[in-house]
Amino acid sequence: MAKAKQNTRRHLLLNKFIHDKSLVQKLDESYDFGNFSQAINLQFYQQESVKNALAILSFYMKDELNLHEYNQERKKLLEFYQDESENLKLQKEHIARASFWMATGSGKTIVMIKLIALIHEFIKNNQTPKKPIMLLAPNDKILNQFKANIAKYNNHHSNFIKIKDLKDFESIEKEASLLNEAVVYFARSDLLESEENVGKDKKAKRLNYKNYLNKDGWYILLDEAHRGDSKTSLRKNYYHELARGFIKEDEFPKGFVFNFSATFEDEIDFITCAYNYNLQKFNQEGYGKNIAVLNENLDFKSENNEEAKIKTILESFIIFNAIVKSKEELFLKRQDFIYHNPLIIAVSDKVNTQDAGIKAYFKAVYNVLKNKVDIGNIALELYEKLQNQNLYFGINTLSDDFLKYIKNANNDELRENIFYANANAKLECYSIKGNDKELAFKSKNSNKPFMLLNISNAKEWEKDFLLELGVESISDISQSHFENINSPQSSINIMLGSKVFSEGWDSNRVNLISFINIGSINAKKYVLQTIGRGVRIEPFLNIRKRLNALKEMFKIDERCVNLACGLETLFVMASDNEAIKAIIEGIECEFMESRHLKGFKDIDSKLSFNLPVPKYKNEAKLKNIYKISEKEAKSLKEFIKSYDEDVLILEQCLYKNFKYSTLEEFYKFSDGKESKIKLSGDRVEFNEKTTLKTINSVLNSNAKVLDKFVKLEEEITHHKNIQAKLDFETVQKINKTIKDVLNAKSEDELKADFENKKINLDELMQGIKESQKSKEVQNYIISAKLSKHYYSPLIIYNKNDKENKINFAISNKSEKEFLEDLESNLNLSFFEQYEWYFSKLVENQDEIYIPYFDEEQQKERKFYPDFIFWLKNKQSGDFFIYFIDPKGLKIEDNPRFKLKGFKAIFKNKNLTYEDKSMKVNLFFYNKNYTFSDELKDFVKSTIEDIFK
Repeated sequence: MAKAKQNTRRHLLLNKFIHDKSLVQKLDESYDFGNFSQAINLQFYQQESVKNALAILSFYMKDELNLHEYNQERKKLLEFYQDESENLKLQKEHIARASFWMATGSGKTIVMIKLIALIHEFIKNNQTPKKPIMLLAPNDKILNQFKANIAKYNNHHSNFIKIKDLKDFESIEKEASLLNEAVVYFARSDLLESEENVGKDKKAKRLNYKNYLNKDGWYILLDEAHRGDSKTSLRKNYYHELARGFIKEDEFPKGFVFNFSATFEDEIDFITCAYNYNLQKFNQEGYGKNIAVLNENLDFKSENNEEAKIKTILESFIIFNAIVKSKEELFLKRQDFIYHNPLIIAVSDKVNTQDAGIKAYFKAVYNVLKNKVDIGNIALELYEKLQNQNLYFGINTLSDDFLKYIKNANNDELRENIFYANANAKLECYSIKGNDKELAFKSKNSNKPFMLLNISNAKEWEKDFLLELGVESISDISQSHFENINSPQSSINIMLGSKVFSEGWDSNRVNLISFINIGSINAKKYVLQTIGRGVRIEPFLNIRKRLNALKEMFKIDERCVNLACGLETLFVMASDNEAIKAIIEGIECEFMESRHLKGFKDIDSKLSFNLPVPKYKNEAKLKNIYKISEKEAKSLKEFIKSYDEDVLILEQCLYKNFKYSTLEEFYKFSDGKESKIKLSGDRVEFNEKTTLKTINSVLNSNAKVLDKFVKLEEEITHHKNIQAKLDFETVQKINKTIKDVLNAKSEDELKADFENKKINLDELMQGIKESQKSKEVQNYIISAKLSKHYYSPLIIYNKNDKENKINFAISNKSEKEFLEDLESNLNLSFFEQYEWYFSKLVENQDEIYIPYFDEEQQKERKFYPDFIFWLKNKQSGDFFIYFIDPKGLKIEDNPRFKLKGFKAIFKNKNLTYEDKSMKVNLFFYNKNYTFSDELKDFVKSTIEDIFK
């Protein structure tokens, strides 16, 4: 399969298909997507990945469940891929798959186990066809992690997941199928082979994949925890052949493959990506450490640059020391933190050869410990460099509270915090009984080890290299240091090794990674795997976000956030400039789908009054109507009649919050009596059990009602997460333009400076010439002209909406017309009577909305108008909110439901805010719309019509 081209933007087509078809919204909401075990609930993003998996599986399998429409849905999916894919034209045998791009540390193991459980539930409820489930992982360690987590799941659920070895499939499957048990067959993905590569011995570990071909195919979950195996591509063909089942030439595959990985290589994995939660997304939503790639040259190849090597090692030690010191201060402020102890890891592709990078690194550490070096100037130079250090993914820089510990580092602190020593000394070595992989090292004047070597044959080091250096071996110890590396009691501060850190090893502790002499080709592979292993954090028990994202939940002050900066950063060094370049390219190409735009300023400090925001509460409501099609009603009647009532409730519809009153309401409807169920529409695709659960949900749902108005604080945040899918240079140019338009003075401000004699006439004329509150970069207008907007500048895309590459840029034609209309009417006499401000609102990003009941979709939804205006009358002090939506009239039914929700909450109510009267208005702004009588008072075509 074709490799993904790194210089082209990735198109995650399946994710787009799921979104465009609203497939997740069509899932049965009665399933529990969040609960896992007593201590674990799926995070929001984990639930979303499970939902996307089930959504596309349900869509794909619909043909098999509805034989009269055979292959219609699958054809739609195939046609979509063939129309949308630019570089790779998929055929029907390629589409029974979904990939999940999930960062290391994002908990994909939990997601996969939850998905297994829910696939079985879907099978039980006839929502997907019955097929066996297989889980493939690359090694025994990862399979054991799955087993341990399944045990946690089973301890908390009655629907046990039974784990069976794939080689026992034939003897187990018939019985498991009859008993309707949730069975998952485990196997190592690297042991599935063709017949000629499988040993004849019954004890042989390799399995002939053809022995497990199954008529109806498989549901296969694939954990691609590592890459680089030359046979990986061939084995992938085996997995898909297993999933496919026995099919004719013109048939689509019968089974389905779910592929979970932190990194993708093949273009088909990007095209068929159903959910993206890669390292960038993971990090931008507050999870894991920020990443700083330091422009240091860890060149350990030459024997003639000992001073440069020692300087680079010392810089990493100064950073380590600063992390330790800032952590100490942080823990004095709060005692409930459980942050890790920092750890340096040094990675090299060679460890035992004469020119091994790890040996050179070790020598440099040895010399730092043995010889006295003044670090004052090194610390000051490093401080200057780190002040301008870029962090990937996030918008933050290193905090001053952390950097002060860089600037003020001294030799005594360094020795104590790295080596546990009070003076320079030689090294001593411990070996571990029965363990050829580890050697531990301590300073001769300390009583605990600070460094660990973890390689395949450590004994060779001890015999040759360490003797040559004069490192004394003092004793054997019985306990492995590597096994306890994550313990708070571990004294190890530096760990040296090779691939052991990039595969199957997880730790919160890593804060510095040094890639030594690995070469630019291997650098990409190492960085994507090893960095992924190092990004985990856990400030509080089972909480894995950075403090900045937890401020409100845990009442964390800004000082704590700043002190945690070092602990929450992964610093990366490499052995040469080419390797550094490769690492940066690896991050850019593999993860950077988009880049943050920076420099937006909100006007909180300039506000003349507190901006009101509506808050809602739940209230029981019994007025909801469920609309049911004639065919749906007929099938549901037959379904209910086919069961005794107690069996129906206990066995078929038993789930949380199901009420008998739902059945009573359906009986009324069936008997032609007045009912909250009404005949409407012509829906033909449905599942009887799902319909019954949906009726129950609709009839018994709570409605949102207005609770109060509060002062705007964190309800508008989208401007803090504006990102561009543009190249690095263009983003840099836009960021500079943002700064320029914000700093530009208006003509009136310049004239005032001239009148106050702050500038002369020449400066006035030059300033007027240069002052631009609006500039254009590649069809994006960066405008700070609308000073009443909640933040500046606004970004407006002046071409086709579909070509827009900045997520919250204003690109819709109606929105742009509205802003142009507003800008040309700022001098309306109406505005002179009020203090006023306005803001763009973004769906699912901001927390300002109008709740309403969507009668078509039969569910409570949130309406996010495009703009909110706040006004305060200068004389009376009364408040007004205007919700204005320029693009809300695409489908007439939709605005009708939104308007109905608005009226129910805000119209004809005595509303107050800060002891003054409050009135809320809603208008749809549209210049070319023919509307019904019901909407006529709420549709306006000009700013003057709205504000009069």
